[in-house]
Amino acid sequence: MSKNDNAHSLRLAESLKNNHCPALAEQLEAQYPLSKSATIEKKFEWARQTCALLEANLAEEEIIKVRKECICNDGKSNAKKMLKYLNRAECMKDFVDVFNQGENFASLKYISENKLLFCYPECYCGCVKRIPENLTKTWCYCTIGNAESMFREVFQKDVSVTQKESIKTGAKRCAMVEEWSYAAH
Repeated sequence: MSKNDNAHSLRLAESLKNNHCPALAEQLEAQYPLSKSATIEKKFEWARQTCALLEANLAEEEIIKVRKECICNDGKSNAKKMLKYLNRAECMKDFVDVFNQGENFASLKYISENKLLFCYPECYCGCVKRIPENLTKTWCYCTIGNAESMFREVFQKDVSVTQKESIKTGAKRCAMVEEWSYAAH
């Protein structure tokens, strides 16, 4: 039997347990173990199986809650980059402009003073990015958690994130709307 010691699998099992799904966590670990040494093909297949398991057992709102806890990092290093631009900006439009001029890991589009479109130009997921096949949107809901964490750090308030597009579902970019309660900058 394969070891289940891959960080992606461990985070997902922990999130399932945290969200009142211990039996599903046990099923994941027993049926779909993922080792640290898994090949990129094995990781991708595991992601596909994981999506099917979640979709067969949970409502979409529950899947989002579980997957957004599966973030690979807390977003603080990207938040730090964003803050340097925000601190130089006079308004949200200025922030978007200076960020887009200075960074290429992501882009922003201004929607309003308390709403932005945040886009990644490529898939950054170490588990699935090197396989040129699509997955269901379930897999990419972790990006919501990453964006929430990052923008909460930037704006120091709760941020609501809605996934709009995902490269692994066939889109040309990953795009999310970030929205927070308005307070003049």
